[in-house]
Amino acid sequence: MTVVVPLIIGQIVRRYIKDWLERKKPPFGVISSCVLLMIIYTTFCDTFSNPNIDLDKFSLIIIVFIIFFVQLGFILLTFLFSTRNNSGFTPADTVAIIFCSTHKSLTLGIPMLKIVFAGYEHLSLISVPLLIYHPAQILLGSVLVPTIKSWMVSRQKALKLTRQPKAPVKV
Repeated sequence: MTVVVPLIIGQIVRRYIKDWLERKKPPFGVISSCVLLMIIYTTFCDTFSNPNIDLDKFSLIIIVFIIFFVQLGFILLTFLFSTRNNSGFTPADTVAIIFCSTHKSLTLGIPMLKIVFAGYEHLSLISVPLLIYHPAQILLGSVLVPTIKSWMVSRQKALKLTRQPKAPVKV
Protein backbone atom coordinates (compact mmCIF):
# COMPACT_ATOMS: atom_id res chain seq x y z
CA MET A 1 0.00 0.00 0.00
CA THR A 2 2.85 2.40 0.78
CA VAL A 3 5.10 1.77 -2.21
CA VAL A 4 3.35 -0.17 -4.95
CA VAL A 5 -0.11 1.44 -4.94
CA PRO A 6 1.16 5.04 -5.33
CA LEU A 7 3.46 3.84 -8.10
CA ILE A 8 0.61 2.17 -9.99
CA ILE A 9 -1.71 5.15 -9.52
CA GLY A 10 1.03 7.49 -10.74
CA GLN A 11 1.58 5.43 -13.87
CA ILE A 12 -2.16 5.34 -14.64
CA VAL A 13 -2.65 9.08 -14.03
CA ARG A 14 0.46 9.88 -16.08
CA ARG A 15 -1.17 8.49 -19.22
CA TYR A 16 -4.04 11.00 -18.96
CA ILE A 17 -2.14 14.13 -17.95
CA LYS A 18 1.14 13.60 -19.82
CA ASP A 19 0.41 16.26 -22.48
CA TRP A 20 -0.66 18.79 -19.85
CA LEU A 21 2.50 18.11 -17.82
CA GLU A 22 4.69 18.61 -20.91
CA ARG A 23 3.02 21.97 -21.58
CA LYS A 24 3.14 23.26 -17.98
CA LYS A 25 6.54 21.75 -17.08
CA PRO A 26 6.11 21.64 -13.29
CA PRO A 27 9.35 21.79 -11.25
CA PHE A 28 9.61 18.06 -10.56
CA GLY A 29 13.25 18.37 -9.44
CA VAL A 30 12.31 20.79 -6.69
CA ILE A 31 9.24 18.76 -5.73
CA SER A 32 11.32 15.58 -5.59
CA SER A 33 13.96 17.23 -3.41
CA CYS A 34 11.31 18.62 -1.05
CA VAL A 35 9.63 15.22 -0.70
CA LEU A 36 13.00 13.57 -0.02
CA LEU A 37 13.85 16.17 2.61
CA MET A 38 10.44 15.67 4.21
CA ILE A 39 10.96 11.89 4.35
CA ILE A 40 14.43 12.31 5.85
CA TYR A 41 13.20 14.89 8.38
CA THR A 42 10.21 12.84 9.53
CA THR A 43 12.33 9.70 9.77
CA PHE A 44 14.96 11.46 11.88
CA CYS A 45 12.20 12.87 14.09
CA ASP A 46 10.52 9.48 14.45
CA THR A 47 13.81 7.76 15.16
CA PHE A 48 15.37 10.06 17.70
CA SER A 49 12.17 11.12 19.48
CA ASN A 50 11.30 7.51 20.22
CA PRO A 51 11.79 6.80 23.94
CA ASN A 52 12.50 3.13 23.18
CA ILE A 53 15.69 3.92 21.27
CA ASP A 54 18.54 2.86 23.46
CA LEU A 55 21.53 4.11 21.51
CA ASP A 56 24.48 5.62 23.29
CA LYS A 57 26.88 8.06 21.60
CA PHE A 58 29.72 5.53 21.35
CA SER A 59 27.49 3.01 19.54
CA LEU A 60 26.30 5.73 17.17
CA ILE A 61 29.90 6.70 16.36
CA ILE A 62 30.79 3.05 15.74
CA ILE A 63 27.78 2.70 13.42
CA VAL A 64 28.88 5.82 11.51
CA PHE A 65 32.40 4.40 11.01
CA ILE A 66 31.07 1.00 9.97
CA ILE A 67 28.70 2.60 7.43
CA PHE A 68 31.49 4.76 5.98
CA PHE A 69 33.79 1.75 5.60
CA VAL A 70 31.00 -0.37 4.10
CA GLN A 71 30.27 2.42 1.60
CA LEU A 72 33.97 2.79 0.76
CA GLY A 73 34.21 -0.98 0.36
CA PHE A 74 31.27 -1.04 -2.06
CA ILE A 75 32.78 1.81 -4.07
CA LEU A 76 36.17 0.08 -4.20
CA LEU A 77 34.68 -3.29 -5.20
CA THR A 78 32.60 -1.78 -7.98
CA PHE A 79 35.64 0.14 -9.20
CA LEU A 80 37.83 -2.97 -9.21
CA PHE A 81 35.26 -5.16 -10.98
CA SER A 82 34.34 -2.55 -13.57
CA THR A 83 37.96 -1.73 -14.47
CA ARG A 84 39.15 -5.29 -15.05
CA ASN A 85 40.73 -5.81 -18.46
CA ASN A 86 37.95 -7.98 -19.84
CA SER A 87 35.03 -6.03 -18.36
CA GLY A 88 34.38 -4.05 -21.55
CA PHE A 89 33.36 -0.92 -19.64
CA THR A 90 34.55 2.53 -20.65
CA PRO A 91 35.82 4.94 -17.98
CA ALA A 92 32.47 6.78 -18.14
CA ASP A 93 30.66 3.45 -17.61
CA THR A 94 32.84 2.79 -14.57
CA VAL A 95 31.93 6.14 -13.03
CA ALA A 96 28.23 5.46 -13.60
CA ILE A 97 28.59 1.99 -12.09
CA ILE A 98 30.40 3.33 -9.03
CA PHE A 99 27.80 5.95 -8.24
CA CYS A 100 24.63 4.13 -9.32
CA SER A 101 25.26 0.68 -7.87
CA THR A 102 26.37 1.79 -4.41
CA HIS A 103 23.80 4.52 -3.79
CA LYS A 104 20.55 3.72 -2.07
CA SER A 105 17.84 6.11 -0.99
CA LEU A 106 15.74 6.63 2.08
CA THR A 107 12.67 7.15 -0.08
CA LEU A 108 12.28 3.43 -0.65
CA GLY A 109 14.26 2.07 2.29
CA ILE A 110 12.25 3.67 5.07
CA PRO A 111 8.81 2.65 3.72
CA MET A 112 10.14 -0.89 3.23
CA LEU A 113 11.41 -0.98 6.81
CA LYS A 114 8.04 0.28 8.05
CA ILE A 115 6.26 -2.43 6.05
CA VAL A 116 8.53 -5.32 7.00
CA PHE A 117 8.87 -4.35 10.67
CA ALA A 118 5.36 -2.91 11.23
CA GLY A 119 4.56 -2.88 14.92
CA TYR A 120 8.10 -3.70 16.00
CA GLU A 121 8.96 -1.52 18.98
CA HIS A 122 12.62 -1.11 17.96
CA LEU A 123 11.90 0.06 14.41
CA SER A 124 13.65 3.36 15.19
CA LEU A 125 16.81 1.53 16.13
CA ILE A 126 16.72 -0.52 12.93
CA SER A 127 16.39 2.61 10.78
CA VAL A 128 19.54 4.27 12.20
CA PRO A 129 22.00 2.60 9.76
CA LEU A 130 19.86 3.64 6.79
CA LEU A 131 19.65 7.18 8.17
CA ILE A 132 23.44 7.26 8.32
CA TYR A 133 24.02 5.45 5.01
CA HIS A 134 22.11 7.97 2.93
CA PRO A 135 24.04 11.09 4.06
CA ALA A 136 27.29 9.09 4.03
CA GLN A 137 26.87 8.18 0.37
CA ILE A 138 26.19 11.82 -0.51
CA LEU A 139 29.21 13.00 1.49
CA LEU A 140 31.57 10.33 0.16
CA GLY A 141 30.34 10.85 -3.38
CA SER A 142 30.94 14.58 -3.25
CA VAL A 143 34.40 14.07 -1.73
CA LEU A 144 35.36 11.46 -4.35
CA VAL A 145 34.02 13.31 -7.43
CA PRO A 146 37.24 15.28 -8.18
CA THR A 147 39.43 12.18 -7.85
CA ILE A 148 37.13 9.97 -9.91
CA LYS A 149 36.71 12.71 -12.53
CA SER A 150 40.47 13.15 -12.96
CA TRP A 151 40.87 9.35 -13.19
CA MET A 152 38.15 9.17 -15.86
CA VAL A 153 39.61 12.04 -17.92
CA SER A 154 43.12 10.57 -17.82
CA ARG A 155 41.83 7.10 -18.78
CA GLN A 156 39.80 8.52 -21.65
CA LYS A 157 42.86 10.40 -22.95
CA ALA A 158 44.99 7.28 -22.66
CA LEU A 159 42.38 5.24 -24.56
CA LYS A 160 42.20 7.85 -27.33
CA LEU A 161 45.98 7.80 -27.71
CA THR A 162 46.08 4.01 -28.01
CA ARG A 163 43.24 3.97 -30.55
CA GLN A 164 44.60 6.62 -32.91
CA PRO A 165 46.00 5.20 -36.11
CA LYS A 166 49.72 5.65 -36.44
CA ALA A 167 51.08 7.61 -39.38
CA PRO A 168 52.92 5.47 -41.93
CA VAL A 169 56.66 5.68 -41.74
CA LYS A 170 58.32 6.86 -44.98
CA VAL A 171 61.59 5.23 -45.84
